Amino acid sequence: MDSYQTALEHWCEEEWGQIPQAISEWYTDEGMAQVFMRLNRSVLIADFTVSEDGSLDCNEHLQIPLDRWNPGSIQAIRTADGRVRFRHRNLEIHLAARLRAPEWGQALLEEWLMSQRGDVLRPKDRTQRIASINRTKMSIERNLNHSNLDAVQMDFLATTASLASVESKLNSRSGTDESE
Repeated sequence: MDSYQTALEHWCEEEWGQIPQAISEWYTDEGMAQVFMRLNRSVLIADFTVSEDGSLDCNEHLQIPLDRWNPGSIQAIRTADGRVRFRHRNLEIHLAARLRAPEWGQALLEEWLMSQRGDVLRPKDRTQRIASINRTKMSIERNLNHSNLDAVQMDFLATTASLASVESKLNSRSGTDESE
């Protein structure tokens, strides 16, 4: 994979306008390279053919933007023809099923996207972090103040009374059954 690192970075910069933050190999040999790339606000699954001169030609790719992704929305399954299909919404790409389990790739992509989402939501400086913690604390306090156990206690008493009534009816029935 190291031999393709520079070519992958060059391709990504030309096509996507950025150098990938991380590249992980799915499968590579002398004629092909299938990789996952972490970009600034998305992940990319790409399937390349390696030319004789060592350059890469992209056969197909699947980009999963952070703003269109939800946790668990990436599917990865082994198909009947022996390949692995990665799917997000209505887009899919098929990769070789040689070395890795589909779940490995799915977990890696989900992890990258989850960390990107965390980076977006994470406050940038100390003041913002303190303000965020205070807002969370106030929200929890409000929820605790509004939660009231009176309704639960009333339900409990009604259920207890209902059980006592059923029990007394059962006892009175069993008493009449024995006398017959």
